[in-house]
Amino acid sequence: MEMPFPEEQLELVNKVVCSRTEWLDPLFIFLNYFDSAYFIFILIPFIWIGFSYRLGLKLFYIIALSGFVNVCLKNLFGWPRPTHDCPDIGLFDFHSYGFPSGGAQTAALLGTLLIYYWKSKWRFLVGGIYILLVSFSRIYLGAHYPLDVLGGWVLGFLLAFLFICYQEKIEKYLTKKGLNFCLALNTAVALFFLWLIPTGQIQFQMGSLLAIGLGAYFSFKYDLCLKAPKTITAGTSRGTLAVAILFLLYFLWPKEAPLFTQTFVIGLWVSLLASPVCNYLKIKA
Repeated sequence: MEMPFPEEQLELVNKVVCSRTEWLDPLFIFLNYFDSAYFIFILIPFIWIGFSYRLGLKLFYIIALSGFVNVCLKNLFGWPRPTHDCPDIGLFDFHSYGFPSGGAQTAALLGTLLIYYWKSKWRFLVGGIYILLVSFSRIYLGAHYPLDVLGGWVLGFLLAFLFICYQEKIEKYLTKKGLNFCLALNTAVALFFLWLIPTGQIQFQMGSLLAIGLGAYFSFKYDLCLKAPKTITAGTSRGTLAVAILFLLYFLWPKEAPLFTQTFVIGLWVSLLASPVCNYLKIKA
């Protein structure tokens, strides 16, 4: 299936690119990190270890599911990015297919969840700005065509809707089935996607998925998970420690080592090891 309206979309992207300014470029380059592993490396452990292991686990799975769907659809459609058609148009080098936009999809998903769960009068403003800025950055940077962004929005909003409607029912079902069933299901899903799409990106995600499932199994079985912090300061301290060690593991890991093993160790740190370390260091509450 060919991408619809290629000339019109490229013309629109060119108009946005021609409107770039030196003082806006750093902002949109920064926003590109919201479409990277670094953002997930901060978000998941900070919430999981800092404030709520249940919410952190749920966020990990919905973000992982979103990533799997995105990769599968990219490979299915095979639509190019603006940088594939005009290499000089982008501020970064982008190699994967364009449709749907993973950045717009993640922004729509997390922005909607933020609006739904954050009980504040500012939630619509903050969530809306986050979704719009990250999504527009994909066009500004030359990473995506407008239809890529629209496709990402549809998927992100749909996944957020399904999460909000069914996460409690799924949690009750899995609790009833028991830890052994959950571990087996987690492992089966990871191996299925490794077989379906044996690419570097999937290996990156599958290593963490296998580790998260294994770590969560032992954490729940032996009651290793941290309770909710009594103060925001305590939660922030725990979350910051978890993120700091994770980035040490990421950047100090031997470059020649398989990507799968790196993400597996990172997943084990978040799901199994970080909580006992926080307990040992007396920052559990």
